[in-house]
Amino acid sequence: MALTGDLSTFSFVDIFQILARDKRSGILLVEWQDMTVAYYVKEGEIVFARPVDRVFRVYAERDFDNLIEKLRISKKNLPKTIERFLITKLGSKEGVFSFTPGFIRYNSDIPVDYPIEKLIMIASRTLTPEEVERKISDELLTFEKSQDYMEKIRKAELTRDEEKVLMLVDGEKSVIDIRRTSGLDNLTVDRTLYGLLALSAIKRKKREKRHKPSITLELLAKIIERIKEL
Repeated sequence: MALTGDLSTFSFVDIFQILARDKRSGILLVEWQDMTVAYYVKEGEIVFARPVDRVFRVYAERDFDNLIEKLRISKKNLPKTIERFLITKLGSKEGVFSFTPGFIRYNSDIPVDYPIEKLIMIASRTLTPEEVERKISDELLTFEKSQDYMEKIRKAELTRDEEKVLMLVDGEKSVIDIRRTSGLDNLTVDRTLYGLLALSAIKRKKREKRHKPSITLELLAKIIERIKEL
């Protein structure tokens, strides 16, 4: 899977959703305005982030354990790099990205303090109204919880407001109903729904097709008789 795009049209929520779904290992490279950062992905989880001055250097080191040893970074400090070089930049909408599978070998266990589910929800909190509208464009949309939604949100660490929105998703309430019932501002509700969709914790409920009532033979006969009387 080759994944490339522009952050102005492709949000981090969507990027993380693809990484979580495919569970691939590789390198996600983001060229921000002020720096270029390589994010190391292991089976769908982002485990390390580091700025690079030359892109080609990212692909020169193919063994992860050797790389962090060379950089003198202990495994217990890997989460700090994600905090500094990823989480603090999730609100930025300018930059280009590319994900290249492979290239890096992971020969040992790596701590995951920021599961991809948690990153999805953190990123959803930075979505702009324009980004949210791509998926929550109709306030009459109705969502329902997935059968395994509890498993989906276990690592996401929802806020109290997000938990409130999730509990209101019942397959009956529309987006506008949830907005009115939650007591939260519309953007918070819509961001939460976007994130929960990316987690696959909720899904869009299909609208039931309404069958037009068919005319009965008895009614048809009455209509014909009435016409004859005219």
